[in-house]
Amino acid sequence: MKKILTIFLILLVSTTLKAQNTTEDYLGSWYTLGLSHQFTEHFSLMPYAELRFYEPSSNYNLTFLSLNANYHIKNSQTLTLAVAYLDIDSYLGNDNTPNTIEHRIMEQYSKKHKFGSLNIQHRLRVEQRFLKYTDRNELQHRFRYRLSLKYPLNKTLFLGLTEEPFVNFQDQVFHENRFYIAIGFNLLKHTQLQMGYMKHHIRKNNLNRIQVGISIQTDSRKPKKLL
Repeated sequence: MKKILTIFLILLVSTTLKAQNTTEDYLGSWYTLGLSHQFTEHFSLMPYAELRFYEPSSNYNLTFLSLNANYHIKNSQTLTLAVAYLDIDSYLGNDNTPNTIEHRIMEQYSKKHKFGSLNIQHRLRVEQRFLKYTDRNELQHRFRYRLSLKYPLNKTLFLGLTEEPFVNFQDQVFHENRFYIAIGFNLLKHTQLQMGYMKHHIRKNNLNRIQVGISIQTDSRKPKKLL
């Protein structure tokens, strides 16, 4: 187990250092916070926030805020309807161009299962994107599929890996892909911290990002009575 953790950390550090020598000069960052609350067996809400920078802690890029309403068909399958607001600065450094504003509607289906100790999740999402540029408004549509793998090393540590291609219904069909590898920590009973590296291909850009995320899950369901 210690060998697996050591190999993972070496891979993460070496990939991060190498990323600074590619055509993308800046090693950016994504900071995320997800709060999930289970109200009933079938219904939960998840507010989510994301802050992106072109550099580790400066040079603002994007704010993402969303609210996800989830209907749990079974313990392993979930339907989601979500809305989101984005404030996007597409220019590196200081500029006088107003940011792009996006309002987004998302429909989603997710399914999870296990293969031995490996936790697997499939997520299929359709998005309607209402974009407000400085000179025009646009409505865009796209489809996303995300495969997530999670492997526990012990009660505290786990490894995570995700692969997510995007299909755009407008020009440049295969315009985006995200590959992410991370190490996670179960800080408390309902709180997790993940830190990892993302290779983000978007249009003709090849971006390298460090992502740090906290997720908190709470539950207000009453304990089931034993008969």
